[in-house]
Amino acid sequence: MTISTERKYRMVALDLDGTLLNSNHELADEMAAYLRRLHDRGIIVAIATGRSAACTAHIIDKLKLPPTPAAKGGFPLVCTNGARGLRVLHKAYSTIEVCSTCDEKKVAKDESSTVSNPFLNETLIIDAELFHTPLDMTLTKKTLGLAYRLGCVTNYYQNHHIYAVVRNDNHLKFTQRYAKLTGSSELYRYLNPSDQYQENESLYTEENYFGYQEAVNNGPPSKLLIVCDTERIDEITKIVNKELNGDQANGTAANVIRGSPPFFVEILSPNVHKGHGLKQLCQEIGVPLDEVIAFGDGDNDIEFLELAGKGIAMKNARDTLKAVADEVTEWTNDEVS
Repeated sequence: MTISTERKYRMVALDLDGTLLNSNHELADEMAAYLRRLHDRGIIVAIATGRSAACTAHIIDKLKLPPTPAAKGGFPLVCTNGARGLRVLHKAYSTIEVCSTCDEKKVAKDESSTVSNPFLNETLIIDAELFHTPLDMTLTKKTLGLAYRLGCVTNYYQNHHIYAVVRNDNHLKFTQRYAKLTGSSELYRYLNPSDQYQENESLYTEENYFGYQEAVNNGPPSKLLIVCDTERIDEITKIVNKELNGDQANGTAANVIRGSPPFFVEILSPNVHKGHGLKQLCQEIGVPLDEVIAFGDGDNDIEFLELAGKGIAMKNARDTLKAVADEVTEWTNDEVS
């Protein structure tokens, strides 16, 4: 990946899976070194991803970029597909005492000292939450009920944790697949009432948010993710879109996104997407959108590339993204170096 920094560009914003990361969902050493060189030249390096903050932690930790006045401090991060924006500091560069009352700190205190996730063991610290647009509880309950009727498991994103109710072996397999993809095994909190699957329908009702009451008690989700078979991804996406938004595919009740890799469907608050997150991030750190180069590969990157000063799709990107990109790279995410 060669990033043009000619003319006026001050920031490069990068999607993760399928873009910055290879097919093993790893950041190549050569790419990490290249981004450090960009940072040393005064170019702001940012990540914009569908993952939660904690699911990006190992990538940010590997980069270990020092804070910069150009970004008004820590590493700029747009996560959960634009629902949340943060500045993140590596503890090596931080003198900040993390607030003892904040949720992230309380989560960390509850964890074993042997946890490897850099947010849970406080190697990474949230310097500032720049914005957050979670789902409202009406949309949350409707989505959880729909997933239950479809026989799917839902990931409920609240702060650093991913809550899930697994009711059969397939549900467990799907969440483990997602955990392997994102390195989030330590973040999962399974909400079943016992170690064995409970098929008793009385345990999963509208009154207890279909088994997700404990997660709801902790606060609204930044996003919900319905995990399913790859073979059902297009079918499930259409059903979810119709049920939440009516007959209009671009309705305003929810933003429904076909996942990449294609084994989940994401549900966000209406008007929340990576492009909106990028816009909010730029407003917070004082960088005009036309001074940003954005890279992506999936359907959730469409608005992201459209709003950036230059939007670049990977060679392996979805055709829907290539259609709106200013450029398409000569290389896939496995070929860049």
